[in-house]
Amino acid sequence: MNSAATVRSEPSGYFPQSAASRPVTERTAKFGRRQRLAIAPAAVSDLSLIYPEAVVASSQPLGWQNLRAFEMRQTISEWSMPPLENHCIVIHLGPSVDVTARIGDENFEQRLEPGAIIIVPAGLSVDWHQEDTPSHTLHLYLDPQFLRTTAESIDVDYGQVSIATQFGIRDEHLHHLGMSLRHELKDANVIGRLYADSLAQVLAMQLVRRYSYLKVLQTSRGGMAPRKLRKAIEFINDNLDQEQTVTLGAVAEAVQMSYFHFSRAFKQSMGISPNAYMTEQRIGRAKKLLSDTNLPIADIALRAGFASQSHFTTTFRKLVWTTPKAFRDRL
Repeated sequence: MNSAATVRSEPSGYFPQSAASRPVTERTAKFGRRQRLAIAPAAVSDLSLIYPEAVVASSQPLGWQNLRAFEMRQTISEWSMPPLENHCIVIHLGPSVDVTARIGDENFEQRLEPGAIIIVPAGLSVDWHQEDTPSHTLHLYLDPQFLRTTAESIDVDYGQVSIATQFGIRDEHLHHLGMSLRHELKDANVIGRLYADSLAQVLAMQLVRRYSYLKVLQTSRGGMAPRKLRKAIEFINDNLDQEQTVTLGAVAEAVQMSYFHFSRAFKQSMGISPNAYMTEQRIGRAKKLLSDTNLPIADIALRAGFASQSHFTTTFRKLVWTTPKAFRDRL
């Protein structure tokens, strides 16, 4: 790629930070010195190879191609694993529990509620301690090469992307994908395998688009200058509820670019098209209104910039895998 400029980028605001994690305490600092089970320092593909007795259900005999999934129940309160070869998503299935963990060089101490999600990037080790209660979790493992292929399919340079560690986050989309895969663990048939492999691709896209950051952002010929990119995003967010105002033509005009050049350059810089970005931002605003207000769904649809409630419901179901009403009812 011929680079016209190189910009150092902080982790993207595109994904939620683990703000709920409490500051490192003396208990956390001492965690690295706890007595732990001895394991080989070699990298492993997944935790089931270290604690096979904890596996309740496994995708191994089901012929899934693009990910491994394990439902696990740990009876021990403290466990460790060496650096993983694969990216790992852990979904907490059990009751609320206080956990102290070290992932790579980062320490976490937090109360995990049911549905809380932990993301462990490939290459990082994990030390885990919790209250003396059984641990019930779903582990999803994705090969970095599969993420690379998925990233390339949406025109993202995976070589410039790092997956970010997350601890105790809430993500309805990831949770729904995880629960769908958990259900498929019980259904050993060809349709189940094909469905699981398609969900794996969506899962990989979520990791790349929401839980990654650019190590070095290469602004190439045809890409947007950072100043114009910031201005375009600000314009979109300021006018998100005005479906007519925030047309691609209007955004392109605001940053003084042609419609065609803006569309291509925005996708090259952000990894997704302007339309896809606007849709995701509208859904994000709608989710907040559904969570924080008692507004009728028809009003929320308009405030989020959708032309009608039916259009809003169709789009919401496609991206969140549930209806706006069902999403609000679960809160």
